[in-house]
Amino acid sequence: MLFYICLALGLISTVVFLCQRKPEVTIKVLLFKTVASLFFILTSFSAFYVNETCNKALALLFFAGAVCGLLGDIWLDAKYIFKGEERSLLYSGFISFLIGHLFFIAGMFITYGVSKLSLICGVVGALIAPVSCVLTEKVLKADFGKDKLISMVYTGVLMLTTGISLAIAIENNFDASSLVRFIGMVLFLGSDAVLAKVYFCEGQNTRVNVVINHALYYSAQFALATSLFLF
Repeated sequence: MLFYICLALGLISTVVFLCQRKPEVTIKVLLFKTVASLFFILTSFSAFYVNETCNKALALLFFAGAVCGLLGDIWLDAKYIFKGEERSLLYSGFISFLIGHLFFIAGMFITYGVSKLSLICGVVGALIAPVSCVLTEKVLKADFGKDKLISMVYTGVLMLTTGISLAIAIENNFDASSLVRFIGMVLFLGSDAVLAKVYFCEGQNTRVNVVINHALYYSAQFALATSLFLF
């Protein structure tokens, strides 16, 4: 019951935040976002707390990844509020999420082991990252500017995480936990694809795009928390 309560409250707080979120960010909106992010951390913890069969290493490392997500959420929206600090806050957000994905990778490797398939899928995903950034620049006419390197590195880690989660799902016959985890990673990819438009494509910082970005992102975080409950 505790897990379902946290999940329900988290989804409600996310909807409230999405109703408030506009291209212009205020401290009030940042507080709503922080509350929504706290709930995916609580949901992650409750999933581990109520599920006695959940692997402790996986749960703790995914919990750490969720905390990094919360920090990244704060940094990325704070850059709209604290003028003159945009670049440092953007980098803080990217690095927080990058570290979070490294926690996810460590959790999966410690729990499921390192297989040839996971290495292949992970490396292939990481190698696709530079190509995806180039295509984003050409197709969407994005301008990464000085942020190109950090964008490519982060995308590489994200796609590495997604590739590993796919391999684990295949090796476990897409059981409930691994399937929901993989879906969560795909939602992360979708969220960051929209975020790239918002940040690096002229005229794309619109209400529709920011809402889609955050809807996909919070769906991803709650999916990862749910994967612990289903383990």
